[in-house]
Amino acid sequence: MVLEGDTEEVFYPLIRDKFLIGIRVELRNIKGQGNVNRDVASEIFKYTYNNSHDLVRVYCCVDTERQKQSATPFDLPLVCQQIQGRHMEPVLSIDGILADPDIESWFFHDVEGIYAFLKAKKSQRKTKKYATPTNLSKKDLQRLFAQFGRAYIPGRRAQHFIQSLDIANIVSCCKGLSDGIQLIRSQAKNCANHLFL
Repeated sequence: MVLEGDTEEVFYPLIRDKFLIGIRVELRNIKGQGNVNRDVASEIFKYTYNNSHDLVRVYCCVDTERQKQSATPFDLPLVCQQIQGRHMEPVLSIDGILADPDIESWFFHDVEGIYAFLKAKKSQRKTKKYATPTNLSKKDLQRLFAQFGRAYIPGRRAQHFIQSLDIANIVSCCKGLSDGIQLIRSQAKNCANHLFL
């Protein structure tokens, strides 16, 4: 899996360990600070060069919000073209798992878990305000943390918080994420070469 961002580096190992048991999953973080398409292709090139006997399926985990702000948004067909252009036959497929608008919006599917982490009293909890996670973002999570005198800092510093969330509930509520997990599971044992057919 190719990850774009530091919070993904904390979240996706939890997904791997809980939902992809028995499937070999390697995570690569491209940090999302350059041309995402070039960075994803470069990571694929490096991996296949260093593991030339492995067949590979690539899943790109990207925030859609970050893509809207980027000068070079993620372009899955372009990345596939680049891989095909280099005749990288070990790459069986490349798919996207897109967080809409960002990975922090998914966390609001466990708003009770967020409030519990913040040690908010029941009377302070406004769960209806966060009922539509696709309308929320990292900024909303940062504001919620600030209301309780805490700071949400993405990445490794949020590890304890992310680990406290109900990951199973988040997966069940996030269609893009649950579809991505199902896709990985369904393709794990299938060695048909889709990119080069």
